[in-house]
Amino acid sequence: MNSTKKRPLSLYFHIPFCKVKCVYCDFYSIPKREATIPGFVSAILAEFDQKCESLDLSNHFLDTIFIGGGTPSLLSPGQVETLLNAVYKRFAISDSVEITLEANPGEAPSDKLKAFRHLGVNRLSMGVQSLQSNLLKFVSRIHSPHQALETFLAARKAGFDNINTDLIFAIPAQSKSQWLEDLREVIRWQPEHISAYSLTVEEGTALHRWVAHRTVEMLPEIDDAGMYLDGRALLAAEGYEPYEISNYSRPGFACRHNLNYWTQVPYLSFGPSAHSYFQNQRWWNVRSLDGYLHRLTNTLPVQAGSEVLTKDQRVSEYIFTRLRLSNGISRRDYQARFEVTFEERHGKRLAKWLQKHIVCVDDHYRLTNAGLLLADDIAADLMV
Repeated sequence: MNSTKKRPLSLYFHIPFCKVKCVYCDFYSIPKREATIPGFVSAILAEFDQKCESLDLSNHFLDTIFIGGGTPSLLSPGQVETLLNAVYKRFAISDSVEITLEANPGEAPSDKLKAFRHLGVNRLSMGVQSLQSNLLKFVSRIHSPHQALETFLAARKAGFDNINTDLIFAIPAQSKSQWLEDLREVIRWQPEHISAYSLTVEEGTALHRWVAHRTVEMLPEIDDAGMYLDGRALLAAEGYEPYEISNYSRPGFACRHNLNYWTQVPYLSFGPSAHSYFQNQRWWNVRSLDGYLHRLTNTLPVQAGSEVLTKDQRVSEYIFTRLRLSNGISRRDYQARFEVTFEERHGKRLAKWLQKHIVCVDDHYRLTNAGLLLADDIAADLMV
């Protein structure tokens, strides 16, 4: 495909079904509703067609597709095929399109993985989270450590040569030695990509209620920071480039879909609670499976809200996302986008973070290790 005159676009499909709701998860998902999946697939296809009809997409080519959730691997291969076929009919597709599907260990049998790979899914993201049985139980994961390895090996056998493993650290009662041993074990599997997230307490989750009622105590910040920095050092030493605060990859295997989010490439998202960004506008869908299905069944709009981004909002988003990337904030790119130098607009606040928390390397402002631990605070301060 000749895409030299077209601009990249990403697609996201939110599949909200789960067998069990994880205690920490604030993404919209709903357990024990698998019987609704056939109707949901019809609905999301209807939304997809309606939205694509309403937008001028002629100047874009499809760069990445991400099927997330929830647990998308609960869909049948036939349902995934129907979804992808609808996409292929609508878009000019990059020859190197990245197609990711999320899967949970123990919930993606080998025959399904083979079928997904045959359909063109070329990147698998596995929710491993931990290799400690007691910690898996605490966060409501229903797979065992052995099932995690089994699913990984089955994915390899199915032909996946681009696999991400999600891991969580700073789980209550987790020791640093347990965390590093989990990392070492996953590194032995040799995935192309590892995402390592600190367990955070999100409002509306079971974990939030437990912490609020003091039935669970989170680890001290100093332990969380130590796990993060030691894990980052271990991954870097083993050849996993830290290209974003929580994401590490072998050379050439950074997640292009997420990089598109972080570098303001437009994306269209479908499904309940899905957010889109296109032509300087944002919109988001209703956060209810039943509400979503009802609206599409009755040809009503599923959009719950929208906004046109102001220049200040675009600047703030740019700072927040770029600062998280290892490349940091490009002074030249910032000036080209916003017609003012970074120093002119943010210089006074930047000054207090320079050297210890932010350094300037090759025209880029980047966070130091000390800065990584305060990334959100620094971004919030610079965005003012």
